[in-house]
Amino acid sequence: MNRRDRRGGKPLQTADRLRNLRIRITLLVMAINVVGLAGMGAVALLVDGRQRDEVVAAELRRTASTAAALLYYESGALQLDKLFDNAVANGTTAVYVYEAGRTDLSLVFAYPARLPVVPPDNLLAPARTVWTSGTELAGGVGDTAGTPTPLLAVPFQHAVTGAVAGAVVVLGDTGPAETANRRLALALVAGGVSFTALACAGGYLLARRGTEPIADALNQQERFVADAAHELRTPLTVIRAVSETALAEPQRRPAALRQVVRSADRLADSVSVLLTRAQLVAGLRDLRREPFRLDQLAEEVLTDTVVAPHRAVPVTEAVVAYGDPALVRIALRNLIQNAVQHGRAADQPAEIRLEVTPGPPTVRVRDRGTGLSEAVAAAPEQRFRSGTEDGTGLGLAIASWVAQLHGGQLRLVNAEGGGAEARLRLPGGQGG
Repeated sequence: MNRRDRRGGKPLQTADRLRNLRIRITLLVMAINVVGLAGMGAVALLVDGRQRDEVVAAELRRTASTAAALLYYESGALQLDKLFDNAVANGTTAVYVYEAGRTDLSLVFAYPARLPVVPPDNLLAPARTVWTSGTELAGGVGDTAGTPTPLLAVPFQHAVTGAVAGAVVVLGDTGPAETANRRLALALVAGGVSFTALACAGGYLLARRGTEPIADALNQQERFVADAAHELRTPLTVIRAVSETALAEPQRRPAALRQVVRSADRLADSVSVLLTRAQLVAGLRDLRREPFRLDQLAEEVLTDTVVAPHRAVPVTEAVVAYGDPALVRIALRNLIQNAVQHGRAADQPAEIRLEVTPGPPTVRVRDRGTGLSEAVAAAPEQRFRSGTEDGTGLGLAIASWVAQLHGGQLRLVNAEGGGAEARLRLPGGQGG
């Protein structure tokens, strides 16, 4: 049974259902990858940001301690000459030195490096805090554009008195670290998109590969249902028609009962063959191979299938084939039924000629109809294709499947003089 589309209420075919399943699996794989990559990317950026802050803080502390160590007093005056000559104090970190006076601090050294301009009051406030408290201060300060810049202020002491003589304020340059962080983010995004695309492609391929057994199972189920409907329709129709005739005409009941028994046997045979085919396709059993008289089997099927007013002309000789007689029986019956149904003019009885010849064992079923179309003759194994508008086309497909299963062949040709001929070739001896 096909499921129905929730939007339109239309039945979904097997291909549509499997395609929807594959798409859902692919979307699930994509969602899992996106969530996982986003989480790992966020963690990577967070760790990188923390490492960046730690590197900047370490550089600020190194520069501040170096600058404070380079300050010294001589004759009571603060000397700054060593700051001008030191590479650390003149690197990428801005250095400001504030010296304490009687009432306030004054800026005595400034090396802004290449950082944006910071308003003087923004630097003076942390310097005063450090001067009055005597302890270092770490934080941030905004430049003229309002962009926060990391700051570290440390006190320095008078060499003689030991009192806090001022403060060294250093500002860190976060530009290179932020640039590296943006590059990392872009690399993570690009890598995540590429990996997600590959994961989606791989997920779809895996979903397609994984759903192939499901597709095969669903196709086998649909094929079994269709074949069962095709094979069981005729004997059930015969049983019903003959039973109704027997009820209406009591004198015909003995013959009708015999016909019902034959149809019931044919029905049981069809059910057995259909189940056998389903088991063979599913790999649940092996093909039964045994020698049997192909001519006797063909004549028996011909007698049961072609009834008045249709006529049958058997031309056979003793031929031994090797295979599954139950499957061959259903294949021959389909070929003969196809000839009776399609191999005659309208309202005219069919005339079927059946030949069985050896080397290799071959059964030829010929009718006197209008012949075959090129499509049917070229591909008898094509299901649901018939030589006329009122056929289902499953009979020829099943007969072709039986021939291929035995290592034989089914050919359909337009016979000379009119009509169509089906040639079923089977292995003889021990399968040769």
